[in-house]
Amino acid sequence: MKIIVRKCTPADIIDLQQISGETFRDTFGPVNSSENVEKYIKESYSFDRLTQEINNPDSDFYFALANGKIAGYLKVNVGDAQTEDTGPTSFEIQRIYVRKAFKRHGIGSKMMDKALTIAKEKHCSPVWLGVWEHNFPAQALYQKFGFKQTGDHAFILGKSRQRDLIMSKKI
Repeated sequence: MKIIVRKCTPADIIDLQQISGETFRDTFGPVNSSENVEKYIKESYSFDRLTQEINNPDSDFYFALANGKIAGYLKVNVGDAQTEDTGPTSFEIQRIYVRKAFKRHGIGSKMMDKALTIAKEKHCSPVWLGVWEHNFPAQALYQKFGFKQTGDHAFILGKSRQRDLIMSKKI
């Protein structure tokens, strides 16, 4: 399987909106109320919100293409676009999501490689991310890349307060 990671543009918003909702629903839907999941998707992945984020110079989105099909996406942030204030040179990997049909093909690793390359090019360190405390496959991937838990924060999903682990590494 040929995997390419390419930067998204505003012309990709509809595809980005579709994969964002699909992968979020697949990840969190089975263990949360559909009301909370759908409310989050409606607010966080609206056309206007994604347009604003993709046009922010401190955020970048990337699609992972497997044999030409959108298999996953990545979102990274620097500066004020980060969801936590972790310092002026830090780099956030805000989202790495892979479609169910493409899991276990190295796509998450390919996107992580891309994120770490971007962080190095921007001379950013540490690199950090938040991961749901019950998402053990994602935590295993991040540990494979040398990330360690350095804290936690609340993630609000509708009426549900959940815990994300903060994982980081210096590069």
